[in-house]
Amino acid sequence: MSIEASSTGAAPQPMGDTAPGRVRPRSRGYVIGSIVVVSVCLLCMLLFAYLFNRPRPDSGTRIWLLNHTPDQVVIYNPHDGVPEKKFQVADGLRGLTFSRDGTSAYVFNVVDVVNKFTKIDTATYLKEESVEVDGVPQGIGTFPDDAEVAVITGSKTTGEAGGFDVLSMTEKSAADPGKQKRLWRVRDLQITHKIAVSDDGGRIYLLDAKSEYLTIYDYPNQKQLRQVSLHGAAEQFLYPNTGDYYYISVLQHNAIYQFRKSDDEINAAYIYSYADPEKSYHNIKLRYMDVDSEGKYLFATCYEAKTVAVWELGNPDYMRQSDEVRLPVGPDQKGYLWEGLPYYMPAYRFGLKGGYEERLSYVPGGERVAVDPAGAFLTINDDEGALYIYYLYDIYKEVSKHEPIPDIAPRLQDLPVIEPHKIITDLVRKGGGDVEIRDLKIAIPRVRNRRDAAAAEQDGVIE
Repeated sequence: MSIEASSTGAAPQPMGDTAPGRVRPRSRGYVIGSIVVVSVCLLCMLLFAYLFNRPRPDSGTRIWLLNHTPDQVVIYNPHDGVPEKKFQVADGLRGLTFSRDGTSAYVFNVVDVVNKFTKIDTATYLKEESVEVDGVPQGIGTFPDDAEVAVITGSKTTGEAGGFDVLSMTEKSAADPGKQKRLWRVRDLQITHKIAVSDDGGRIYLLDAKSEYLTIYDYPNQKQLRQVSLHGAAEQFLYPNTGDYYYISVLQHNAIYQFRKSDDEINAAYIYSYADPEKSYHNIKLRYMDVDSEGKYLFATCYEAKTVAVWELGNPDYMRQSDEVRLPVGPDQKGYLWEGLPYYMPAYRFGLKGGYEERLSYVPGGERVAVDPAGAFLTINDDEGALYIYYLYDIYKEVSKHEPIPDIAPRLQDLPVIEPHKIITDLVRKGGGDVEIRDLKIAIPRVRNRRDAAAAEQDGVIE
């Protein structure tokens, strides 16, 4: 092929067998390169889809709840929201607590005239022991070594609990070998409804529904140690296994009080909101609460406001002096303020997401709240029996923004909503009637040997 210059000075034109306008074929290297680029892009897309959609590893975390309607213990896997186990322990479920090391669950219940609690292995879900007590079991406090338990016992006729028994879990009674040995009995209270044991096992704490006092007992010397006035009847008692504090909520004060474990003194109060001057009667009570495993955050549900509050413990940015605080005043409120006590506002408030399939216009009110000891999940049950499971990371991410929180809580529709990881509605009753969830807790993750458990259990139901 030759190229000749134009006499007019135009650009040289190709001569020979290449026709004008004909596209020269792509080289082989160009085609191979294109194939490689497309292949890499497809591979990246497939890898991204796999990483995004792959199942998360199972941490072993499980949600335990007591569904009183059919008297079932239900255990959910929070990763996929699937019930892993449903079984009946006995009729009349009343409450649930775990041993300090998380290896056992204690479910207390009333069965006709025989009152007992059941000890269940949290790894295999097999019954370890069924313990009969002298009265209606209303609560259980566990000791650090799990060798004893403190059990609130009530009258078999009225159900009112005037005290508690400390029972050995390793020794039987000499008088009645079918029962556990009783190590101590206290009967100087009226209607005991909450109990806890200190981290060292030396103190036993009791709340009485007919009293404004927290009563503390010296277990080694088996005597009453002291009483702390709360200036109002307490509702809930939280004694975490970790951290330096425990917590008591008083409905009349719309507050949660923080006590030091070291000396049992109140050193802080947590409130949801100041009173709205236009709605000073509005009840914004705090009932159920839980803390994270590191003792950095306190979570509580405010059923009346249908919201959840998160406090960053000890952060001075949210601290208010008692003379600044305005609490609701009304027929159900004492309006009591602890002079000189620091009050803390929430670092974050959010509403529950309503509108699952069966109730599109339903706005849920949060009741019990439980925080994952492994630090992955938070779960809340509402008054219809639905479970809301959140990733703690999503909540911490919002709290860490430290955006200004108004002292007077905004309306529900103006609150932010965090998208739940799962909303479980298989307990929600279709047609009518309420589901009564008696207790809700998240167990410490454990390695499970389901095959051996299934072989031992055979039919999969605890008898």
